Amino acid sequence: MNPTPHQQLSLFDSPAHRIAALGRATKCALRAAVAASGLTRPEVVFRANELAAESGVSMCAGNGALSEATFNKWLDLNSPGHMPGFVPLTILCSILEDTEIFAAALAVQGFEVMGPEDCKFRDLGRATYKLKQARLEYKKAEESL
Repeated sequence: MNPTPHQQLSLFDSPAHRIAALGRATKCALRAAVAASGLTRPEVVFRANELAAESGVSMCAGNGALSEATFNKWLDLNSPGHMPGFVPLTILCSILEDTEIFAAALAVQGFEVMGPEDCKFRDLGRATYKLKQARLEYKKAEESL
């Protein structure tokens, strides 16, 4: 993410720092999503394995099924070596109905998650901009007559 000329970079804001914090931020978001879901950890594991089987994908290497022990390691902030992959995170986002799990990964690249409501406002802003441009063109055409 390149700063604009008027922005000053923080000493602590660099790609390396953001990437280093990614694992912890992902685990924190995953923990918060599980807590907010009202599901127990065994229920999350069961539903994740069900969706993975239905989708024909694996949650983990080896036997493919997610165990409660592995899920607990994914949630453990003191276990940085145990991180879920992209497909398992996608499955967890789906069953927990929470996209914030990916927000940390997107933030590393300078992006944010947009939900359906955000998309509506984006589209409204784009339509408003196009309308203003069309009005300017109309006004110029009218003045040239």
